[in-house]
Amino acid sequence: MSEPSLSGRDAPRSAWGAPDEETAAPDSQWQRPRARVDGRLLEATLLNLRKRIAAIPLVFDIPGAEEVTAERTQLLSQIDDYLLPRVRQSAAPLLVALVGSTGAGKSTLVNSIVGTQVSQTGVRRPTTNSPVLACHPDDIHWFAENMFLPTLPRVRQEGLARPGRDGLLVLAANEGMTRGIALLDTPDIDSVVRAHYDFAYQFLDASDLWLFMTSATRYADAPVWELLQHARERGASLGVVLSRVPPSHRTELVDHFNAMLDANGVQAEHRFVIPETGIVDGFLPDEIFQPIRDWLDDTAKRADRRVAVLSQTMAGMLDTFKVRVPRLAAHVDAQVVLRTRLRKEAETAYSTALGEFDEGTRDGRLLAGEVLARWQDYAASGDLGAGLRGKRAGSGMKRGGKRARTEAGASRHTALETALRSALQALVVSIGDRAAEQVARVWRDNPGGAALLAAADASRIRGERAKREFESAFGHAVAEEAGADLPKHGAFDRSAPDLPLRLSRAISTWQDQLTRFTQSEVARRPGAAAGRDAATVSVLTLVAMLGEPSQAGGTAPAGQDAAREDKDGVGTVPREVLASIMGDRASLELITKARQDLWQRVGLLFDEELLRYSEVLDEAGPIDPIAAVRLYQAEYSLEAAR
Repeated sequence: MSEPSLSGRDAPRSAWGAPDEETAAPDSQWQRPRARVDGRLLEATLLNLRKRIAAIPLVFDIPGAEEVTAERTQLLSQIDDYLLPRVRQSAAPLLVALVGSTGAGKSTLVNSIVGTQVSQTGVRRPTTNSPVLACHPDDIHWFAENMFLPTLPRVRQEGLARPGRDGLLVLAANEGMTRGIALLDTPDIDSVVRAHYDFAYQFLDASDLWLFMTSATRYADAPVWELLQHARERGASLGVVLSRVPPSHRTELVDHFNAMLDANGVQAEHRFVIPETGIVDGFLPDEIFQPIRDWLDDTAKRADRRVAVLSQTMAGMLDTFKVRVPRLAAHVDAQVVLRTRLRKEAETAYSTALGEFDEGTRDGRLLAGEVLARWQDYAASGDLGAGLRGKRAGSGMKRGGKRARTEAGASRHTALETALRSALQALVVSIGDRAAEQVARVWRDNPGGAALLAAADASRIRGERAKREFESAFGHAVAEEAGADLPKHGAFDRSAPDLPLRLSRAISTWQDQLTRFTQSEVARRPGAAAGRDAATVSVLTLVAMLGEPSQAGGTAPAGQDAAREDKDGVGTVPREVLASIMGDRASLELITKARQDLWQRVGLLFDEELLRYSEVLDEAGPIDPIAAVRLYQAEYSLEAAR
């Protein structure tokens, strides 16, 4: 068995276990210039940053959302578990996290340094299923009072080391530990148990000094370099132990490990070697672990080293915030942009739909098919002329023939009104369905929007299933009485199921309002105009409105529609007749008011349709549009406080 110190070409390499390491390599890492900071100001800025990080909205499943969520959790953990406790308790003992590969002998090294069995060892891998923190009895209160890792439950060790529960910190006080330093035996970084792996990184982020330990057979494994890369990015104070090194291959293994450390930019000036050796009563021979113990004791006792370790580790962690917090803020900006974009796309679709409705009610586009047939029948029968002469009511006609003609006239009038109302309803529903299809298609083209619609559809399906089960148990009548009506939203690629019903009510109300308004206008006219039948003038106004020229200029589209209008006068005749009754200006004002009233009512219906998508966005969670700005400001304040 060879000695732990190196000779020859190994000696200059910063004390790979050399007992005289202080003379072998200067402590260049402890000589970095440092500036005093205001602890209270630093604490205040950390608290402000923590508040801003905790409040950021992460509601949309956009690319990078999972990574950002994990990053936010880690940032909050680092602030809570390390930065705030260390700023508040700068005099607390240094916490050294011993972390490394499975089977590297971490627990054996801890027990050897302490001088007693505080951490369980064994052949089962992984052995450590709960972390063990060893410290001097005078220092135990620092770690027992939840100042470090405040959310982690802990228990004091009584008697011999024994396995604890996952997620439980075991505190082991022993006189063998030097005052001012604590040694934490963490779970293995390459454990197949995910909780052990997560624990290892959580404890690293809460420690002042990392002592990384790997074996000669595991030092090239990916988890080793993943952790060392994390240490490099963090700028943490770091020591490295290469254990179980065969004496016959010591030089080759150490040189190769050194080369890998240097190639990966890992700055570990304190490097130790533990050769393959026999274990006596569970402990390493004194001369094997003594260089490591001396290094830890010296770090605890020397004020300059203590300050350097704290400064380097805290500064290294805070330096990462310069990149990580802006990256978080950029993701928040992306969330805000996505929400604005999705809402804008929905609003644009229904704004376009309202414009389509306005165009669809011009140029006689709806005065076709059944509407045209009903209008021609009504006009040719003489009912239109009779109504305009004030004789539609026929209240004085008592003979059967006249009564029959009166009833037939009323029937033709009702049929025309019904056809006009049905045409308007069909137009609105078709346009509404196209708008809903457009919104759903555009949203589903975006991963965030697709996730929102998928969640909303899943909720709707659950609601429909619950409604069916309720009806099967209590009956349809009871379900309706209890409020289990049609689904509130329906599928998002078409209009809401109750749109036809709401539309029918809106158009009926509009027609009633048009009749009342027409009646008041007719009553104001002198002479014969005052005797016109208001219902006849109302339906005439509706037909004239639907045949009004397009705002884009011109009349009906070229081709069949234009030829039909020229031949039948569907759009022209009603406007001319209405103008002859009320005058050009008054008839134009009447048509404009009727159109505006209908446009507003349909606009309200489309607003209700748009509300379905707004509710989907709102149910995802609130988003503060300036949350990213607050994050940037909080990070800037932290940098200023440093």
